[in-house]
Amino acid sequence: MIEPSGLYWGYHGAATGKGRQSAKSELEKLDLAAGNLTLEQGVKEAARIIYVAHEDSKDKEFELELTWVSSVAGPTKGRHEEVPKALREEAERLAKKALDGDDDDDEEEEAAPAAKGERMEE
Repeated sequence: MIEPSGLYWGYHGAATGKGRQSAKSELEKLDLAAGNLTLEQGVKEAARIIYVAHEDSKDKEFELELTWVSSVAGPTKGRHEEVPKALREEAERLAKKALDGDDDDDEEEEAAPAAKGERMEE
């Protein structure tokens, strides 16, 4: 990310736009400063974060488009390119699965008190 003034602050991850707060929270969980994420893992995490950030406006459809740039020794040889279709589709599938898994966890937590024999007051 580059600031509107043109300054660069050495970001490891940044988010802008409508879902930036939830995206920032997810980026902070990744510990990007450690540098332990591979390029492919980064694509998958980016897709997941985009789906998480977009979850608030579920009524709107969107198409996920991903591009990447690697070092000269990496898969893009230093060029900015579209993420290969197979990797993009896998990342999107995993992102959708992660969202569905989060929903299942929420439902289990809500059902847990009733399962333990606790009664809810009306």
